[in-house]
Amino acid sequence: MRFSRLADAPTARALQLEWLQRELEPASEYGRRAFAELSPLRRGEEGAAAARSSRVAELARRLGGSQVDGLRATLRAMPDALQAIAGAAIGGVLADAEFVEIQRLLDGAFRIERLLGDAGDLLPSLDDGLRSVGDALECGRTRTGGFYLADDFDRSLSTARARASEAQREYEAMRERLVLRVAATLGREDLPDDEFVVMRDDLRGPLSAQIHVVREAPTYFLCELELDAATVEALRARDAAAEDVASAEEAVRARLSELVRARAREFEVLAGSIGAIDVVVAQVRFTQRYACVVAEIAAEPVVAFREARFLPLAAELEREGRSYEPISVDLHDVGVLTGPNMGGKSIALRTCGFIATLAAFGIPVPAVHARAGLFEEIAWLGIGGERETGGLLSSFAEEVVRLRDILARNAPRMLVLADEFARTTTPHEGKALVIALVGALRARGRTALLATHLAGIAEATGARHFAVRGMRGVPAAPPRGDLQAALALLAASMDYSIEEIAEGGERPADAIALARLLGLDDDLIAAARSALER
Repeated sequence: MRFSRLADAPTARALQLEWLQRELEPASEYGRRAFAELSPLRRGEEGAAAARSSRVAELARRLGGSQVDGLRATLRAMPDALQAIAGAAIGGVLADAEFVEIQRLLDGAFRIERLLGDAGDLLPSLDDGLRSVGDALECGRTRTGGFYLADDFDRSLSTARARASEAQREYEAMRERLVLRVAATLGREDLPDDEFVVMRDDLRGPLSAQIHVVREAPTYFLCELELDAATVEALRARDAAAEDVASAEEAVRARLSELVRARAREFEVLAGSIGAIDVVVAQVRFTQRYACVVAEIAAEPVVAFREARFLPLAAELEREGRSYEPISVDLHDVGVLTGPNMGGKSIALRTCGFIATLAAFGIPVPAVHARAGLFEEIAWLGIGGERETGGLLSSFAEEVVRLRDILARNAPRMLVLADEFARTTTPHEGKALVIALVGALRARGRTALLATHLAGIAEATGARHFAVRGMRGVPAAPPRGDLQAALALLAASMDYSIEEIAEGGERPADAIALARLLGLDDDLIAAARSALER
């Protein structure tokens, strides 16, 4: 998938699009080629995005899990026959291994057709031409799944092989008679091999004319059998018969290759269709696995969802036996998100980007309901994007350079996700910069969500204010040093849901309570509370 056309490298890392790519990767080479060409849809293509997503969701409803698994297994086992088809298309004669690839391509297509059942409209009907190629190759199928040019392919092949077998038998018989005659001259019953040793002391006369001395030694001769004229003639007849078999086999291969050449275009269309099916089946599997729904594709730049999940984190928590709390957001301009540390602000931003990415590719989204516009670019700013300058700049300087580049981009439809921008400078100047950033994003018509710990940003800018609800009371701290228990208590006591805050409203940051829960010294906690009250 061409994620790079929607999100640059820091954004892709923040949204964990590599995880998404692995989840959506097709099973076959045909599918992987089609997958690599997938591009995000743009403004004006809302209908296409909605149609793609609806088609995947409909197949997810119609196909059972066993059908999807069977399709994936079939696609995974299919060889890449395109090179063989291309060779036949330019007049080449295919080898037996290439006929195997074509057979397995057709076998896979027939099986896909059966597995799709009433959803078979995804695959063009295998016409009589392609079926005739499969029928023509069928008698070459071996029990082990290979391919052999059987006699049934052509009577002349059968005749040539029969003659070759007879010529081989004739040659072997004449050579055997010659060996016995020569052995008798040496007083032996047989010759052990093509080369043999004759001891000088064993000789009672000259060596036979059919014995050729390869090397002489003081005590022995190293010899080999010299064929007589009749045996040489039988050998020539055998080799000629073998050449006739090779010619007959080549003629059969050429005829079969011509059948493939005549249907090369249909094979290419079939391969493309199989690639498209593979891509869709991977999306169907994704939709079923993560209970995804079709997002409403809006004409305006909006990201709104109810009970959505950021799947990379949800999957990780599931592996650890922990629960994930879905969130709801309605973003259609520039919003400010506040809330406690570890309250899920970064995940809320990532969820917005994740939902917008899936919608842009026409893939169902992990939510109860969602509505999203098609963005030309998604840009991440702040925590989560790895450094691009190799440490040459400070964290703040690098953020500023990245913001400069984001603001300079000419993308009318841009979703900006800013996580704690200006957090590393003074609160006073940081607040001023975030207020200015809200104004700059509005002036450029961007859709954006800015997560921050700085108070009063929404009030100062008139932006919509969202907040994570935060901790439900303050649980008793676990034994000091038991971090896993502290994290479990935190997850159980935290309300990750997001609500819109009325003008002038703020929610407590819960930072002191969080520090106490994570085991910070009691005296320090007490001093912090006292300072906060003053």
